[in-house]
Amino acid sequence: MTTYATPQTLYTPSSPSGTIFAYRRFNPPSPSPSTTPLLILTHFRGTISLFDPLLLSLLSSTRPLIQVDYSGIGLSTGPLATSIKQSADHILQFLSLINEPKVDILGFSLGGMVAQLVALNSPPSIHIRKLILAGTTPSAGPEIQQTPNGEGVEKYGGAKYITVENFKVLFFPETKEGGLAAEEWWERIHEGGEDSGEFVSEGYKDGGAGLMAQSEQVGKWGKKESSQGEEGSFERLGGLVDVEVLVVNGSNDYMIPTVNSFVMQQRLPNAQLIIYPKSGHGAIFQYAKQFARDAIHFLSG
Repeated sequence: MTTYATPQTLYTPSSPSGTIFAYRRFNPPSPSPSTTPLLILTHFRGTISLFDPLLLSLLSSTRPLIQVDYSGIGLSTGPLATSIKQSADHILQFLSLINEPKVDILGFSLGGMVAQLVALNSPPSIHIRKLILAGTTPSAGPEIQQTPNGEGVEKYGGAKYITVENFKVLFFPETKEGGLAAEEWWERIHEGGEDSGEFVSEGYKDGGAGLMAQSEQVGKWGKKESSQGEEGSFERLGGLVDVEVLVVNGSNDYMIPTVNSFVMQQRLPNAQLIIYPKSGHGAIFQYAKQFARDAIHFLSG
């Protein structure tokens, strides 16, 4: 098994909202001062310790990467966000604290929702150059579909204890190839053993607080009445005229219907779309090497 180096975890000063953010920086072998850093925003119940190290290694071969735990999540302290806008506000505070006025963002799943609002709500002092939105969706709108697998998402995504079997349903197609991809990904994210950390609210040790807060975020995002103005993205995606966007997903996303990726790409003024075959919500992990090539090509253009 390949072992991947994990950089030191760093911590910011306390933010205006009372958060001390935990983050990590990855630097390429031959860093260029002109290369824009790539900020990675992870999925529901995810942390910086449980993001695919293969993908991190591949992406950091050409550019600096920054990972961060959301406020109150993982190794970060502070209040839990209960809306996607609050999470985006926290990330904007984080970028100010680490003095990064210009970044690209890769947002996966929940992180893709947050990434949209970071770009849409960013102040003039922070420039979001390019976005990669993976396995995600705009906020509620007339063309946006809800998953027909709501009960399964709640059962497997909200489980007290998370195993690879949960993700075989949520992230990967229920095929022989999908099962193998899930096992390989699971092995990669746990290569550090006990040092790999835990998923948010694992064993409900926090009383389920992190899980419930992130569930509330996604719930509000999916309702028109709670995703208006700066709280949502659907009606505002056309405003991202100066931001190049790459939208990616699997051909059959169990958690967020793949058609929403097409709707999002169509509403964005400067976006392209890649759908990976025979894959699901976690296509960027199933096709880690191909996705990394596609992402690097997009970011380097």
